[in-house]
Amino acid sequence: MGIVGASIACISCVTVATPVWARATLQAWQYDPQGQRLEFRTDRPTQPQVQVIGAQRVVIDLPDTRWPQPQSQQNFGTTQVRVAQYQPDVARLVLAVPEAINPAQVRLQPQGHQGWTVVWGTATQAKTMLQAAQWQSPGILLRLSTPGVVGRVLRSKDKQWLYIDLPNTAVSGSFQNQTRPYNLRVEPGLTGNLRLALEVKTSDPDWQLRATPQGLLLARPTSAPSIARTTPPSRPKTTTPKSIPPTATRPSSPPPRTANKTRYTVLIDPGHGGPDPGAIGRGGIQEKEIVLDISRRVARLLEAQGVRAVLSRTQDVDLDLEPRVALAERVNATLFVSIHANAISMSRPEVNGLETYYYQNGQWLARSIHQNLRQTTNAPDRGVRQARFYVLRRSSMRATLVEVGYVTGAQDAPRLASSSYRQKVAQGIAQGIIRYLDNLAKK
Repeated sequence: MGIVGASIACISCVTVATPVWARATLQAWQYDPQGQRLEFRTDRPTQPQVQVIGAQRVVIDLPDTRWPQPQSQQNFGTTQVRVAQYQPDVARLVLAVPEAINPAQVRLQPQGHQGWTVVWGTATQAKTMLQAAQWQSPGILLRLSTPGVVGRVLRSKDKQWLYIDLPNTAVSGSFQNQTRPYNLRVEPGLTGNLRLALEVKTSDPDWQLRATPQGLLLARPTSAPSIARTTPPSRPKTTTPKSIPPTATRPSSPPPRTANKTRYTVLIDPGHGGPDPGAIGRGGIQEKEIVLDISRRVARLLEAQGVRAVLSRTQDVDLDLEPRVALAERVNATLFVSIHANAISMSRPEVNGLETYYYQNGQWLARSIHQNLRQTTNAPDRGVRQARFYVLRRSSMRATLVEVGYVTGAQDAPRLASSSYRQKVAQGIAQGIIRYLDNLAKK
């Protein structure tokens, strides 16, 4: 973690606490998505401090500065900007971007005496371009601008999707997708990586990547020679002696099929952590603390049912998005459940309720959890929706993201601050997971 700062002469002399009457006010900010820059202005001189947390967040702290409005959050596509009063004498802006940031390229530039601009650059630039994807029997040819790319192929847990990761690769502006009759989707990854998602039949074997002069060929493995089966000798036919009457009772029915839950692993992912508090709500409650407590409770409930539960973080530590997904892959998780709390402007206390998100193959998991959460909490229903959150897009297993309520809501905030209510939330999430696993075992 590095701190990149800039100072101007009129600020360097301020070394003691500034009187309350001289405290600066953050007046306005503006995000420019085209130029990758964030501009802000205060009414008095201050000395901003900039740091890169994890790999995808730029945090700007304004000491001895106040933000006169409630915490605000705005989304600009895949980029998010949050502004809040981090401490009584520190205003904070948090910029969350979809690509890894190079700390050496973060610059804080003064604009006059009270204006500042933060600019940044991504950590890597892709060296290889994906020019086309073309169906050519026996597979799909990925035409690349440079040779030697070593990709990897992952399979979703439901066997319906193949994920092809290409390191240090981006999509060409003239890219052509000619993969019909197959459904191939191209998704931008992080740190210059590229992910392709290919829909396949569940009966298909795992496809493989092979290097060709034009790039990479994604194809089914060559068929193994068939193995002739010998017919086992017929068993001698036996007859029941006539002197013994046939039994009058039928064999008992087999017991109903139930899930062998010990074979399942669920990755529970409490959002945010460490220096990133997430949303800050009424009474100062912090998202990172709420969701960590709920996640621990969910894990205990799952373990009591024989399901292996793995937490992405067990303490108040900072964890970027990529390691969360990597951990799920490493433990071969069956499900990925990310737990968050929502927020909106403090001036909207009427906004309360549950929201649950999925991307591609997690819809029924999301619905199962959402339905059970509604039953255990009786919270307002804000629906199940599709979204492109990183942890959902990049997980090969079924994944969902649960928003357990609004920390800014007049109804949700005091509930989420209550230990008994958090237990109800945990029970709803755990019950939704268990019921989903039960249905999964019956298929």
